[in-house]
Amino acid sequence: MYEGIIQELIDELGRLPGIGPKSAQRIAFHIVQSERVDVNRLVEVLRLVKERVKFCTQCFNVAEEDECKICRDPRRDPSVLCVVEESKDVVAIEKTREFRGKYHVLGGAISPIDGIGPEQLKIRELLTRLADERIMRSSSPPTPTLRVKRRQPIWLAP
Repeated sequence: MYEGIIQELIDELGRLPGIGPKSAQRIAFHIVQSERVDVNRLVEVLRLVKERVKFCTQCFNVAEEDECKICRDPRRDPSVLCVVEESKDVVAIEKTREFRGKYHVLGGAISPIDGIGPEQLKIRELLTRLADERIMRSSSPPTPTLRVKRRQPIWLAP
């Protein structure tokens, strides 16, 4: 255990998802050894993210405006909807350059052990969206018993 502010930095970094104690320690010492200008740039980006980034009012993807660029894109097919757990799933699908519909980001997966039920996710908004919009849909829900399968997007298409 380190003294004072170094330990506080390690502890805070360790609270981030996917960062264990060793990674937190490595990152903390990288920051300590970095040039002040590099650390200031990181601090500024973190500040700007908290100031500017919000969730799209339509699909709940991350955005800097009320609607994300995908929801604003008139070339997207509004009759096809891909339901995903998180924004990073949108990025993964977009990298394929195959999907031309729109998305709905649930904001996670149901996990009773973590206290996450349907109320904590954007399921109600999805149902409202499906009722209000002209979405042709056929659902193929993921298998909830396998994490790999749950990460698969649910395609709602004609």
